[in-house]
Amino acid sequence: MGSSRPAHLALLALLALSVPFALRAANVAHGVPVVTPSYLPALEGPRVREPFSPTAIEELARLNPRLVVIGDSMAGTRVDSRRLTELAKGSVAPLLQAGSGSAYWYLALKNWVVPSGIHPQLVLIFFRDTNLTNVMYRLDEQYRWMIDYAAHDREDELNEAIALATQGPWYRMPSLVDQAYGADHARRWMEPGLTEAVGKILIPSRRKRTEFMANMNARFGLDHLRPMEAADLQASADREADFDRDVNRSVLPLMLRDASAAGLTLCFVRVQRRPVDGKPPYQSPALRRYVHDLQAYIEAAGAKFHDDTGDSALTLDMYEDGDHIGRNYRRLYTEILFERLRPLLQ
Repeated sequence: MGSSRPAHLALLALLALSVPFALRAANVAHGVPVVTPSYLPALEGPRVREPFSPTAIEELARLNPRLVVIGDSMAGTRVDSRRLTELAKGSVAPLLQAGSGSAYWYLALKNWVVPSGIHPQLVLIFFRDTNLTNVMYRLDEQYRWMIDYAAHDREDELNEAIALATQGPWYRMPSLVDQAYGADHARRWMEPGLTEAVGKILIPSRRKRTEFMANMNARFGLDHLRPMEAADLQASADREADFDRDVNRSVLPLMLRDASAAGLTLCFVRVQRRPVDGKPPYQSPALRRYVHDLQAYIEAAGAKFHDDTGDSALTLDMYEDGDHIGRNYRRLYTEILFERLRPLLQ
């Protein structure tokens, strides 16, 4: 009996690993479309992706802007494009995506701005603290889809940066599991099916069930959620900021290289996080060193650097939730920023 126990355990382990392969059969039976390899194999397995959008290239070429603005909601809640157009006496092209990170900003520059052939006076890229050299920021599954629109079928240099940033076996586990079992594809069609099945049991009427789901989705929408002042700030990561460690496993060198080759001038704008007690938020010694090294690196490459932090004109009453500027203050922020950047726009 004792000698057979290891064999039984080995058999159970084999079964446990084999059963999930049924997901692949289920995917085939359900008619899940064949997927192509990801352009980010260091991060994920094959998946259905959104198509690359060339529209931005055409619009940039048509507009031929004096300024281009790239960023996430930090730029979106700060820059009043109409007012900036008036001040700059030239058109402004915003390439903004809420919830994006440096991977998106890099692809927007490489695959949209550069191919458009435009030569704006400045390309402004907004960021917070260490986000610029953290290629994994906003690359989890919740946000990753958005970079599809700016990505070609192969993005080898971005993939290489991700591979360097994700060294270690645990980052590879989700991709390996999906490649082996097709788990992600199964989840995409199983979740709606299970939700529908449970809904039919609880609310048999299709009309009432549809109304209920619509009401619940509205109730839990972003406009009903409590503002999260500390969202995404990652204070502990800021305390461990290390520019020399992070820069070469980021897309910052790629952005600077591509801009230089295309004759574009980048201006990186570090936004001020939410003030505390009438003063800028605390910055750890590590973060201050990081910002100093970041600025030196950017300027040595011929790009520009502007830091909002410590600007006395940016007061707490201008902020809405977290680090976002309130809608009523976007025009004022835009005017302040333009004055700070005026020497670069002569």
